[in-house]
Amino acid sequence: MAFRIRIEKESIKFSCSHFTIFGPHEAEALHGHNYYVTAEFGLRELDPQLGMAFDFNLLKPILKEECDKLDEHILIPKNSPFLKIERTLEQIKVTHGKKSYAFPEEDVIELEAVNITSEELAREFANRIQQRLKGVPKAERINALTVGIQETRGQTVFYDLKF
Repeated sequence: MAFRIRIEKESIKFSCSHFTIFGPHEAEALHGHNYYVTAEFGLRELDPQLGMAFDFNLLKPILKEECDKLDEHILIPKNSPFLKIERTLEQIKVTHGKKSYAFPEEDVIELEAVNITSEELAREFANRIQQRLKGVPKAERINALTVGIQETRGQTVFYDLKF
């Protein structure tokens, strides 16, 4: 099937803080981005009576809700071999090399990732969307998903999933 649905809207974005790790003793300073998300859904088939896969409005809320979960948080890679993560009295303390940060627990989201990069965010986002599609009517028509994470204008990483 040669049809794809692409959704990229101004409202499908999230802002967060992070630092990218470059090794055991080197990392960026803590900073933030406004990430824009693009999702492209490959289709197995169309509804033969309607000539369409399904109403796009079934997908847009999923994308927006997943963005909202990450919005205005500090993202920490739970699986980094270079970070020490400790929890103390409603705080999360993160240590990398000689730097330590203490954040209010409610401001932090730990992702199943080894680093907070656009690549890891694209994979995480794609996996979250794939799980959410299981409850969407007619989503069985989707056989592929590509998620793009735009870190800054002109810099986008894409991650592909085949179903």
